[in-house]
Amino acid sequence: MKTTIATARHFHPAGTPGPLCRIHNRAVLAAAVAGVARRAGCGPDATDAQLIACIAFAKDAPVKQPPSPETLAAIRSALAPPLTRDDDAALADAVFGDTGGTPVHVRADDGQEYYLVPIPVTP
Repeated sequence: MKTTIATARHFHPAGTPGPLCRIHNRAVLAAAVAGVARRAGCGPDATDAQLIACIAFAKDAPVKQPPSPETLAAIRSALAPPLTRDDDAALADAVFGDTGGTPVHVRADDGQEYYLVPIPVTP
């Protein structure tokens, strides 16, 4: 059995609504690209060109068409400073608001940082 969270096509059953699949794919891609971008020294102010280079590296393939503004925004959001327990309102909004496929960068009490990746549940 596969143990990765791949694209929505391989994770959700046939007939899953397209918008839900786009949210899934954006979330997975944004988390992967943010990891690459952080290692490359990029932050939330990275240029589109820098993020596209990180996408190509994360996918191990050239980028065929430019990412959507929503995808670039999700990557930049994941590159923002992490939220902590002390950021009650911001954390609640990031987790329970309209995530749109944006990973939430958090720092746990022990200092370890994580991406909370919003994978939609199939209806």
